Amino acid sequence: MPHATRITLLDRVRETQVGASWDEFYDIYSRLIHSWLTTNGVLPQDADDVCQEVMATIFEEISKFEHNGRTGAFRTWLRRITANRMHRLWRRKQTRLAEYSGPDLSEIADQLGQDSSRLSINWDQQHNRFVIEQLLSKLVGRFSEKSLTVFRRIVLDERPAEEVAHDVGMTLGAARVAQHRVLRALKELGSDLIEA
Repeated sequence: MPHATRITLLDRVRETQVGASWDEFYDIYSRLIHSWLTTNGVLPQDADDVCQEVMATIFEEISKFEHNGRTGAFRTWLRRITANRMHRLWRRKQTRLAEYSGPDLSEIADQLGQDSSRLSINWDQQHNRFVIEQLLSKLVGRFSEKSLTVFRRIVLDERPAEEVAHDVGMTLGAARVAQHRVLRALKELGSDLIEA
């Protein structure tokens, strides 16, 4: 039985690179990158510069990105671009500003470039949570607040389904159904962005 090919956000961005798909992608990922950088000690003005360079690089290179089928391939690609742009900014700052007093961006970038470093693991976790939260905000109105709360608490907060069902006044079966319906809708919106 033939099935329809699902066009993902990454596919749409790769094909057009302009319009609503790019705007949606930019909105999600520029905020994610900026948030991650500032949370990990990068000065806000440096985070702005890195984020702008990362998004420009993605705009130029996204059409060449080929998902290799491995979990986290896009997330890893994005992390490596971010690390490379941090190195570039650090080199510029060292040559221009002898009295730069911000954090050592090169050290942060080195850790970010290593797949098993604490910062890379943190990147992966924050990436998934942030993207899921952004996509969940698009589901407001399609699902009850109770269903979205059930999903957040079971999936994002890793609370036992029985506890969540009890807390929100649902049966366990109803809570599981709500969780799975929200998950299915998230996959329709951006499964290519949510890579566990």
